[in-house]
Amino acid sequence: MSKIWSALVGKNIRVYLAEAKDMTQEACEIHHTSEVSSIAYGRTLIATSLLSKLLKNDQDVLTLKIGGTNQIKTILATADYNGMIKGYISNNDAELPMMKKGKIGEAIGLGGNITVIRDFGLKEPYVGISHMLTAEIDDDIAFYYRNSEQQPTGMKLVVKTENQKILAAGGILIQPLPDATPQEKLAFEKAVEKLSDFEEQVHLEMDPEALLKHYFPDLEIRITNTFDIAFKCDCTRDRIARALLTVGKEELKEILAVDHEAVLKCHFCNTQYRFDENDLADMIQALDEDSHH
Repeated sequence: MSKIWSALVGKNIRVYLAEAKDMTQEACEIHHTSEVSSIAYGRTLIATSLLSKLLKNDQDVLTLKIGGTNQIKTILATADYNGMIKGYISNNDAELPMMKKGKIGEAIGLGGNITVIRDFGLKEPYVGISHMLTAEIDDDIAFYYRNSEQQPTGMKLVVKTENQKILAAGGILIQPLPDATPQEKLAFEKAVEKLSDFEEQVHLEMDPEALLKHYFPDLEIRITNTFDIAFKCDCTRDRIARALLTVGKEELKEILAVDHEAVLKCHFCNTQYRFDENDLADMIQALDEDSHH
């Protein structure tokens, strides 16, 4: 099972650390992703699960959208407070013949946007948008938090692949809190500079305390919690049926006459839902009755 550890470094630096091989492998298998798409998609899922730990309440939901300009136009991931995550990638077969060690920015393309949506169950969700600096995803999220939210942030995301298998996957999110001392702020800056070696630190048997000691040798480290994270879609036949109803009565009549069935696929988990002639007739009747009320 994939997991996230939360930690307090010193008294005022919060850290979230993810070991996410299983979650990433499952998501990439569902979407049949190429090596490049696996890295881009995996990074987005891991980032979203880390950022969801900044949510405060059970019903809060965080969505991260990567809007690219090249081969991969859209990656979307949504995570709730409890660590359940689902996602979607518009191009599962991106290729970079000359990919340099895990650099996938070229496949996403510069000039795109990163969008962070936090839904607190109020009328309107909170939406923040930022330009992408490198399209490597982690740099772009750190840039967004620094500039749009005035929250200094370090983030590194790693997905290692070989022959369509995920060898290792993980991520780290570091943020100093408002009361950080000068010593803690300096320790934060040094840790962020050192994150370039995070790839070597990510493996299944990660020891969170030892890993954080590597980045913060002079400060006390306290692991405060461990959370399970998993790829889990919340689609249901009922929800997909409601989506089908929105096409309207005339369109449903045409589907019934021409195709005799409707097959809809969930974008997030690729589950297929089949609605036969009886189902479609029931839907048309329900819309008929609605229009007469």
